[in-house]
Amino acid sequence: MPTPSLPDYLASLPNLAARDQNRMTAADFQLARLRRLLAAAGDPQQAYPSLHVAGTNGKGSVCALCAAALQAAGYRVGRFTSPHIRGDLYSIVVDGQPAPAAQLQAVFEQLYPLLQEQEGWTHFEVVAAVMFTHFARAAVDVAVIEVGLGGGDDATNVLLPRVSVITPIDFDHVAILGPTLAEIAAHKAGIIKPGVPVVSAPQNAEAAAVIAAQAATLGAPLTRVGQEWEAELLQADLSGQRLRVRRTGGEWVELEIRLLGAHQIDNAATAYAALHALNEGGLPVSAEAIAAGFAAARWPGRFEVFAGPPTTILDGAHSPAAARALRAALDAYFPDAPVVLVLGVSADKDLAGLLEPLLPRIRRAIATQSAQPRAMPVAQLAGELAALGLPAAAEPQPAAAVAAAQAACPPGGLVLVAGSVFLVDEALIKGS
Repeated sequence: MPTPSLPDYLASLPNLAARDQNRMTAADFQLARLRRLLAAAGDPQQAYPSLHVAGTNGKGSVCALCAAALQAAGYRVGRFTSPHIRGDLYSIVVDGQPAPAAQLQAVFEQLYPLLQEQEGWTHFEVVAAVMFTHFARAAVDVAVIEVGLGGGDDATNVLLPRVSVITPIDFDHVAILGPTLAEIAAHKAGIIKPGVPVVSAPQNAEAAAVIAAQAATLGAPLTRVGQEWEAELLQADLSGQRLRVRRTGGEWVELEIRLLGAHQIDNAATAYAALHALNEGGLPVSAEAIAAGFAAARWPGRFEVFAGPPTTILDGAHSPAAARALRAALDAYFPDAPVVLVLGVSADKDLAGLLEPLLPRIRRAIATQSAQPRAMPVAQLAGELAALGLPAAAEPQPAAAVAAAQAACPPGGLVLVAGSVFLVDEALIKGS
């Protein structure tokens, strides 16, 4: 029987990203099957050193900064981030370029006989297996890998990384990860490995305590941004930000980033501390390479500003903490501009928590819906927005919703597209 195409095979598998998360169970997240597959394939995930990144907010930005710095240092760099509106295969990137479909198909053909030996595969497990194997076949020098969901039970957690990184933790995926910050943090801290250095971004005290306890239990040296490392903003405008970072009590190092918003200062410091840990772990990354990589790094759809009129901002904020960071950025860069909001969210999101910090800035809103299967239906979203005190028009097509918002935007105002990484990615793809 011929090997099917990789996209067709993935389409035949259960896709947990498309499932109602209230119907998921622990049985949906088991690593033993994937470990057996990778062992039979020669454990490709251990063919290169890696950074493993978990958290709720800022994972993509930290991955983008680290990957850019490593590439500037002359390394061949694999990068895997998720989600991607075009599908998870587009998240498999080497030196900034998505992996060619023909190469991924060749990897899949190598793995297919091994996949046939076990049952119960899910979409993301197979994507992870293909990603790890592709990076090995592409002979990357280092990989930067973001978890898909949670941490401890995520398919990417078959890694034994050189450094683990945990970005800010907030309430998200509570049906799976738990209703308290401590439970969520315990899942995220599941990426910590015995003796492997872990770098934590600034955290809520509850999450910080869980991370510290897990690191101590496993003998994993813990570095905390805000304690062992510190950063300060020096200057910011719409072209980027200048900051300085140092190990506490040491010499300041100045850096420039193109990523906007005060929250990106902590993300940059977290990435810097992670790269420093890599450097101490035997993978040299010079200060010059970090500076060059940080200045070159891009991460689309994170407070990404498009000149108008009207000015249009794309931001993938999907949690209350991300919405607070978005509000702070709006106030810093556009303090007096009236905002027309285009909002789409996944059905499991804390809509009230997401909306609360943004509501004072919004003049009008348009509810929409991405192509992502878990997206909240647009009529339901419009109704829930009205119940929260924000009457909204309903436009199911994101491109049409953005166009309507731009047409309705008052002089001097701006259009904000937010609420979902999927929605923002879709808006970027369609050139809105």
